[in-house]
Amino acid sequence: MTSPLATIGLTYDGVDLQTSDLQLFLEIVHGLNETPSVRGVDTTVPALAGRVEGNRVNDILVVTLEGLIMADPTTTTRAGVIASFRDNCQTVRALFASNRARADLVATLENGDVWTVSARPMPGIIWSEPAKSELAQVSIELEAYGDWVAS
Repeated sequence: MTSPLATIGLTYDGVDLQTSDLQLFLEIVHGLNETPSVRGVDTTVPALAGRVEGNRVNDILVVTLEGLIMADPTTTTRAGVIASFRDNCQTVRALFASNRARADLVATLENGDVWTVSARPMPGIIWSEPAKSELAQVSIELEAYGDWVAS
């Protein structure tokens, strides 16, 4: 179940990225309101004024997710905290492995609209552990072909 702290609910490949207990809480920081890059160029023709406009096709949309991963807050022992945290890190590593097939990133917007884009993780999840073996900050980049589709 998505956390009530989330302004925009997110799932990737059917996995909730904003769990209610905050063990995983990711948000889109880039790529929701931006537009995709395009393929195709205009052509300059010698001896003619201006340019001939070429066809342009949406190409790549870079989506960046950032957030926190932490241990199960109900865990009371140090060994349990470490094990829970490590399990959550492994889940994120597997979900966003750069060699996996693309999957749907689904965003439920503030107004209730649902937008979907097919995206694949790019290499290099950026990790920072301000509280070793208890809390990590992550930045994950996905690459989508095309644009968001409202459903």
